Amino acid sequence: MLTIHTPTNMALQENEIYVRSEADNFQDEWPIHTHNGYEIHYFIQGDATFLIGDRIYKPKPGDMFIFRGGVPHRINPSREIVYKRSFVNFTEILLLDMLELSQLENLMSIFRHPDGLLVHWSPEEREYISSTFKGIKEEMDARSAGCKTMVKLILTQLLLRIYRKMTTEQSVDPILISSQKQSSVSRVLHYLNQNYAENVSLDELSKTLHLNKYYICHSFKETTGYTISNYVIRKRVAEAKKLLLSTDAPILSISETLGFNTPVYFSRAFKQYVGVSPQLFRKNELLHVSQNH
Repeated sequence: MLTIHTPTNMALQENEIYVRSEADNFQDEWPIHTHNGYEIHYFIQGDATFLIGDRIYKPKPGDMFIFRGGVPHRINPSREIVYKRSFVNFTEILLLDMLELSQLENLMSIFRHPDGLLVHWSPEEREYISSTFKGIKEEMDARSAGCKTMVKLILTQLLLRIYRKMTTEQSVDPILISSQKQSSVSRVLHYLNQNYAENVSLDELSKTLHLNKYYICHSFKETTGYTISNYVIRKRVAEAKKLLLSTDAPILSISETLGFNTPVYFSRAFKQYVGVSPQLFRKNELLHVSQNH
């Protein structure tokens, strides 16, 4: 299921920034998720694949991913090697008083890539990069006088470093695919994200993409952690949540629009991944919105 990462959103609502430095905790589940704001994710160590939008990345130590929080993303790390990373999420509001609007717009252009931007930092550069996340984390934890200003300064310097690298060096690649398998999975992902409402069979998918269907199944599951059918249902449910909140369309209409065979199947799938029926979800969420206004 595509989930909204509530802890990140709560932190951004309270502080306009959320940071972790050299985190190495492992979760039982790493769901595809979104959140508010922007994210800079710095990969330090591990064996993983990173799904951002339609793209699959195979990160190496020193890789940094820059993307909008609203782009669906998921890390799929192996348990064999400790997965260590630093990341910072922030809102654009945080930096409004730091730069002129035109300067800020230039800096924020690094987040325009729909499937994320990849920057690779050399071993000589990594000490500085690590120190930026550590510096922001220490300021946020200490809460000393002027900490918010220090945080803004450190973050602005990091964004400037990334922007310079993006505009002057060749180590930036918005679409870095490290193997044929990941390239194939990326094509499958793109096709599914465009055609999730259609009842596409595995044979049709194989024929359309000119890939062996057994290879598709194995590679997709190994890379993303989901079977193709499971991914499609999760995608449909995620879109259903959006339609339930943003439109007054009847449940039956939403079910048909998203390609569910029957309203009963739609309701059963929705409840399996969300925990409540579509009707109750719409009622609860709209009630929550009205209470907060």
